[in-house]
Amino acid sequence: MPPGDSTTDHSSRENHPVWAVYDERRTARLNIKCLNAEIKSLQTKNKLVEGTIALSGASSIGGFWFLQNVPGLYAWKTLGAVAVVLTVLKPILSLADRRAKKERLLASYQILEHDLYCVTLGVQERKSYDDQAIKEFHSALARKREILGQADGSNASPRTIKRCQDEVNRELPSSQFYIPPDN
Repeated sequence: MPPGDSTTDHSSRENHPVWAVYDERRTARLNIKCLNAEIKSLQTKNKLVEGTIALSGASSIGGFWFLQNVPGLYAWKTLGAVAVVLTVLKPILSLADRRAKKERLLASYQILEHDLYCVTLGVQERKSYDDQAIKEFHSALARKREILGQADGSNASPRTIKRCQDEVNRELPSSQFYIPPDN
């Protein structure tokens, strides 16, 4: 009987230890996507803060005709007040520092994903989850431990995480992974 035709064989293939490699690879990809979303959000927030501060500091803008009526004056004064608050909060928020830290973490996860991709290729080429693949996988897990030591938790929203998970599942579906036959 060909592999995959019996229920027993199908069950053993679903429980094959190589799935640990594939699950870690998908998790690394998910972390990359979530970190990219967080970095983009930090960039947007930083641009908004910088733009608000810069805009309020340009006194010539206050001379525009539409800012000379009552609503315009309130808007201009409100923008100035927000800019003052943002100027005080900017060092506390440290958006640029947080972004730089997330970018370093992203680079580490990209290296981890590459390592796991190499393990995946090795399993496919050798048609076996052999000692070499296991050794490479353990090396990747050691890298993951180092990364987790750097991580400060995700700030991604549940909606962003769900969107990223859906993307990962489309990019790396279970059906694409090679499951070696039992020896």
